[in-house]
Amino acid sequence: MIRVLAVMVAVLMTVSLASTTTAQMKTDPAQPKTMEQKSDNKMAQRVEGTIKAVNGNMVTLEDGTRLSIPSSVRVAKDQLKPGAQISAEYEERGGQKVATAVLIKG
Repeated sequence: MIRVLAVMVAVLMTVSLASTTTAQMKTDPAQPKTMEQKSDNKMAQRVEGTIKAVNGNMVTLEDGTRLSIPSSVRVAKDQLKPGAQISAEYEERGGQKVATAVLIKG
């Protein structure tokens, strides 16, 4: 009888410990993704600067950085003009810097 009770206590403790560990390993889907967790596990990079030129969806900063801004990126296109200060996150795709987020400053 004592052996059966001891085995049951051991089994219950093991199940309890396993479920606690599993619950701690799961991520909360409500938490925002960090840069390292963004889609496709690509590392996003950030650039800030002043726009020198705009040609279609391509923006050139004064430091020579060229960013492609796809239509899926929400930004007021009329504010993307020479002299505007921007902060952008981008990913390298096929040797091209493709913006994933753009913020017009001031």
